[in-house]
Amino acid sequence: MKKVYIALVIIVLIAVAIGARVFYFKKNFELISPKKGDVVEAIYGLGRVESDQEFNVKIGVLSIVEKLYVKEGQSVKKGDRLISFEGRVLFKAPFDGTVTLVANKEREIVLPQFTVLTLKNLNQKYVEVSLEQDAALRVLPKQRARLVFESQSQLKYEGYVKTIYPREGEFITRIEVEGLEKSILPGMTADVVIEVGKKKDVLLIPVKAISDGKVLRMRNKKREKVDVTTGNSDGMWVEVVSGDINLDDLIFIKR
Repeated sequence: MKKVYIALVIIVLIAVAIGARVFYFKKNFELISPKKGDVVEAIYGLGRVESDQEFNVKIGVLSIVEKLYVKEGQSVKKGDRLISFEGRVLFKAPFDGTVTLVANKEREIVLPQFTVLTLKNLNQKYVEVSLEQDAALRVLPKQRARLVFESQSQLKYEGYVKTIYPREGEFITRIEVEGLEKSILPGMTADVVIEVGKKKDVLLIPVKAISDGKVLRMRNKKREKVDVTTGNSDGMWVEVVSGDINLDDLIFIKR
């Protein structure tokens, strides 16, 4: 009789454990089916806003600042006086812009080829992205680009690839963007997505389902973690390049 009680207790404990496990998964996970669909092939990079017009004042010989006509942050018009050096060397603004650097004060000595003053046009801006060689090989002019600035995640800007060219070992992509707000200044950075193509009818699973390269899969009422290799993603769904995932499976994702 005692053995019967022990067996019943064990059965109850097992049932409770199974029930607790089922409750845990139902509470913390939901099941999603993989699907077939199209996904954009994209190149990702960190872009930097640059000014299309920049003027740097440098002199070729050792000299002294005679007079400063502007201060940092000051807006000037084309032809306004900027700075003069001893010997009556005067520099004027070649375009409308904002003075972003004044490195010396009046009567200070200036070294040759040292940037004393910088003027930028803050209304003509573009975004520059440095790419690795493999990515640069897939980028072409006129390809569509999307940009998001970190502090303005609610705003997404559209642009396109204007040119791509080498510069001192880097591969630079110039992105033209229309409608950049005035608050977006040269030097600010943005996440840039360049669309280089589109894959059709590929197997997709939710991005949230992936953890450390693995997916928790339900097949034939059995749970199992499987390795997956992923490809392109639109941020919500990601392409399954390899891995034992079928359309009939169910995929666990955390709530």
